[in-house]
Amino acid sequence: MRISRSPSRVWTAVVATGAATAALLVQPGAAWAVAPAPVVTSTVTVAPYPAGVALAPDGSRAYVTSQSSGTVTVLDAATGAVSGAFTAGSGSYAAAWAPDGQHAYLTHHLDNAVSVLDTASNTVTATVPVGAEPFGVAVAPDGAHVYVSGAGANTVSVLDTASNTVTATVPVGAEPHGVAVSPDGAHVYVAASAAQTVDVIDTASNTVSASVPIGHGVFGLALSSDGTRLWTANGGDDTVSVLDTTGNTVVGTVSVGANPFSVALSPDGKSAYASNYTDGTLSVIATADRTVTATVPVGTNPYALAVTPDGRRGYLADFASGAVTVLGFPLPVPVVTAVTPASGPQAGGTTVTVTGTDLAGATAVSFGAAGNAATFSCTETSCTAKAPAASAGGAVDVRVTTPGGTSAVVPAGRFTYIAPTADLAVTLGANPVGGLLSGRVDYTLTVTNQGPETVTSATVTADLPSGLTSSSTDCTIAAGKLTCAIAGPLAKGASVTRHVTVYVGLLNLGRTFTVTAARTASAPTDPVATNDRASRTCTATLALLISCS
Repeated sequence: MRISRSPSRVWTAVVATGAATAALLVQPGAAWAVAPAPVVTSTVTVAPYPAGVALAPDGSRAYVTSQSSGTVTVLDAATGAVSGAFTAGSGSYAAAWAPDGQHAYLTHHLDNAVSVLDTASNTVTATVPVGAEPFGVAVAPDGAHVYVSGAGANTVSVLDTASNTVTATVPVGAEPHGVAVSPDGAHVYVAASAAQTVDVIDTASNTVSASVPIGHGVFGLALSSDGTRLWTANGGDDTVSVLDTTGNTVVGTVSVGANPFSVALSPDGKSAYASNYTDGTLSVIATADRTVTATVPVGTNPYALAVTPDGRRGYLADFASGAVTVLGFPLPVPVVTAVTPASGPQAGGTTVTVTGTDLAGATAVSFGAAGNAATFSCTETSCTAKAPAASAGGAVDVRVTTPGGTSAVVPAGRFTYIAPTADLAVTLGANPVGGLLSGRVDYTLTVTNQGPETVTSATVTADLPSGLTSSSTDCTIAAGKLTCAIAGPLAKGASVTRHVTVYVGLLNLGRTFTVTAARTASAPTDPVATNDRASRTCTATLALLISCS
C-alpha cells in the first residue's frame, strides 16, 4: 500500500479494497453509560488534500497539513476558524507537536524529509533528511526523540531533537505508516501496512522486539493514555483492532465503516473514533465493550482526527473536499445508580455516597426540596456529599449536575429524611390521704423521654373530677383541666415530675373518680401512642377512707 505521489490518485489502491458503504445507524446502548455521538458543527475550507491534523499540547491551535502543497493551515481550536497559514516543504501527510509546544514536526513524502517548526513564529528552523516517503511522525514524551516512518524505505528514522539529526534507522515491516510512542517512551508502535503487522520497537536498543499480526491494511494507530491498549485502523478489512501492549496480543476486533484509515481516542478513553475513508463516516466505538454506538456522516474521504484536550471539539481532515469538519462532542449526562446510605436524619449532616456514571466535574449534588449539598467531591463513578438539613421528613430525589446536564430522577437515587422522634412515656402515681372530716389524693405525674432524640417541649393534660377542689404547685388548673407544660431539653432517659392534689370532703363519701393524664403535644414527634396516657381510679368510703387503683 504505497502512497501515491499524485494528490488526485492518493489512496486509490487502498480504497479499492474496501467494502460497500456501511449503514448509518445508532446501536443500542450498553448497560453502562454511552457517550453521546459527536455532531458536525461546521466545515472549514483549508489547503487542498488535507491529511494530518495536530493539536498543540495546550489545545489552543491545530496544524492541518496539505498532501499536495506545502501549505499548513492554522486553526484556532477554541473557535474552529482559520487563524493563519504558512509554507513548509512541498507537501505533508502528518504533523506532531513536541510536548513543550515549542516545536512541531512535519513529514514530506515527496522531499523524503521532515521539517522542524518553531511554533511561536510558524517558521521552519531545520529540514532533516529521512527514509523514502516519510509518512507517520510521533514525538517521545520527553521530547528528546522523534520517530518517522518511511513508507518507501520500510524503516523508522530516529531523530535527535537537540541536534536535529537522524541517529538511528530501524528496519520494520513493509510500508510503515502510523506511529505511536508509549507514555514511558520505552516502545514505539509502527503500523506496517503491507506486512499486516504492528511492529514494536524497543527504544533502548532501537530494534524491533515484537511483530504482532493485525488486520489487512493496518494504517492509523491510537494509544490509550496509560499505554496498555493500542487501537489500529485496518483500512483493508473495514475493522479496528485492539492490542494489549502488555502481552502484545490482539484482544478484540470491531467492524466499522468502509476503509478506516485513522483512529483516535477521546481524552477520557471512553470512546474510539474510526474515520471511514470510503463511505464518509465516523464510527463511534465504546471502548469498554468495543461496540459501535453510532455512525456519524462527515465530509468526503475523512482521514486524521484530533480531539481537543477537554474532549469537547474535534477536527477531522476531509481529504477529497479540501476541508476540515469541526465536530462537537456533547458531554454525557450524569447517571445516578445508587445512594448509600439511603436515609438519614432530617437535621442533615449524613455523609452520602452517590454512585453512578459520568459524575466527574459535578457542579452540584441536590437533595430535592432540601437543596444542594454544601460540600461534595466527585469522581467519574461516585460523589461524596453531606446531606443538607430538610424542613420535613420524607423521601427526596438525589441528582447530580455536571456541565453535561442533570441526572434523571430514578428510584435508586432516593434519599429519605427521617424526622426526629422522641417517645414520651406518661405514668401517674396516686397517694390517698384520709381524714375524719376531709381527705385528699396526691397525684405524681412522671414523664420520661425514651428517645431517641432530645425532647424540646411537651404538654401533658388531665381532666380533673368535677365537684372536687384541686390544686397544683407546678401546673396550671383552669375550668377543671390540669395543664402541665414541660420545657426542654429533656435528654433520652431523663424524667420530670409534676404534682396535683384533689381534695375529698364528707359530701363525697362513696364517690369513685378517675384522673387520666395524657401527652397532648410534644416536639419532636412522638412515634409511640400506647404509652402516652396513664389513669388512676380512686374511691372515698366511710370515715373518708380513700383507696386508689
